[in-house]
Amino acid sequence: MKKFSRRNILKGGTALMAAPLIIGTSIAQDVDVVIVGAGAAGISAAKELQKQGLTFAVLEAANRIGGRVHTDTSIFGVPFDMGAHWLHFREENPFADYGEANGFTIYEAPDEDVLRIGTRDATDEEYSEFQQAVGKTFAAIERAGAAGRDIAPADIVPDVGTWQHTAHLATGPFEMAKDLSHFSCKDWYGVEGGTDYYCKEGFGALFTHYAQDVPVRLNMPVQTIKWGEQGVKVKTASGTISAKGVIVTVSTGVMANEGIKFDPPLPVGTQQAFNDITMGHYTHVALQLKEDFFGVGEDGFFYYKVDEVSQGSPKGFAALVDAAGTGISYCDLGGDFARQMAMEGDAATLDFVVGELKRMYGSDMEKSLIKGHVSEWTNNSFTMGAYASAEPGGAGSRKILRKPVGNRIWFAGEAMSTNDWATVAGAHKSGITTARKVSKQLA
Repeated sequence: MKKFSRRNILKGGTALMAAPLIIGTSIAQDVDVVIVGAGAAGISAAKELQKQGLTFAVLEAANRIGGRVHTDTSIFGVPFDMGAHWLHFREENPFADYGEANGFTIYEAPDEDVLRIGTRDATDEEYSEFQQAVGKTFAAIERAGAAGRDIAPADIVPDVGTWQHTAHLATGPFEMAKDLSHFSCKDWYGVEGGTDYYCKEGFGALFTHYAQDVPVRLNMPVQTIKWGEQGVKVKTASGTISAKGVIVTVSTGVMANEGIKFDPPLPVGTQQAFNDITMGHYTHVALQLKEDFFGVGEDGFFYYKVDEVSQGSPKGFAALVDAAGTGISYCDLGGDFARQMAMEGDAATLDFVVGELKRMYGSDMEKSLIKGHVSEWTNNSFTMGAYASAEPGGAGSRKILRKPVGNRIWFAGEAMSTNDWATVAGAHKSGITTARKVSKQLA
């Protein structure tokens, strides 16, 4: 069966060992620009400012760079992407080119999948019904988006009968990290399409290699940005740094929850925009299995018929199985159900996924399971969610966030991307574009 729609360790191991240049916890002398956050947008902004000949300081609140791009090799003994895994839209993705040029294994995502109904695989007829249900749901969202309707998909998707919850899961939580009631058809329609690729060594390992020459101060959360007078003053627990401008790259979740204070406060329209472009919820429940458990091969997809909802959100998951032949399957919860499970904790989340698979596969599941791990971003204070998209009625707010405040404060990140938001590449491009605007303004 074909997947319907979804977006070699290096010689000498140098990619996994690469690390950014950490310059300690002290505050430097005054600089041209302070960059808040060392994720994809912050690092690309720093690289661009270097090209423009401007001085800068990158301040990162966490104890590592990358933000939601992080590869771990200690949990399973093989590369495990705790956040971003897909290199979306290969045709326009600079990380794919960078990876190939630097010895990483970049390969196209296969499109095989399997559909489970209860304790058996779906018949061809049942699979066709599932495919048609998902197709009708996607088509309805696309028609509304093409017409510029800034409304929730839940308002216009058709009733697809017994496949309703499964189609909801496939088009909302699994794709958008949100339920169909919490994103905009118009915003959805504006995103780029293209071919998805993977990095065998892990997206986080690739990103760390890319960022290795950028100086970053870790464990340096920004408390207040004072901008009422000339320039800006960025206050941290270790002191205050003065600059001509600041590029803020933290998530909209952190901004909406006032994780950074501004003195004076940001304009009301900017504050509202952070509440319009909200963070979705997406959790990897990674299971290491002994064999090709799902029978669909490396990097295939697993779906199953979901018959229940929890507070209106499909009570289920979909999975990328045997990623890069490592035996790790990413069983992904999304939307409000992922948020509910995040509140219950990692143990409950893992128990739910394993319990569903035991229900479908019986004792075979227990025999094959080696280890499980939950990676969720809802409770992560540095992100407060997985990735951003517009709430119904909020599609125009991205433009607001791309505008500078007082020609001293700029925002960058995947949420500010023009047409490839919710991706690492989108954050990267946003950082470059913003840095160029800053350079031009300061010149």
